[in-house]
Amino acid sequence: MRLKSLDLQLDWPEALLIQDLRIYVLDELRNFGNPIRWAITSISPSKPGCSRKLTIEAVVIIT
Repeated sequence: MRLKSLDLQLDWPEALLIQDLRIYVLDELRNFGNPIRWAITSISPSKPGCSRKLTIEAVVIIT
């Protein structure tokens, strides 16, 4: 096992409610390993024709 630091940009789908954001981020992080710490460090506003972007910093365990 080892730790890996990640910096990710994720699309925040328009249909995703804010109360479901935590589950969405955790599900996305699990594609890289088992998340142990993470934070949303920035959110870019939605522009016409573009989705919102989340910047995520995380530490995951890779087995």
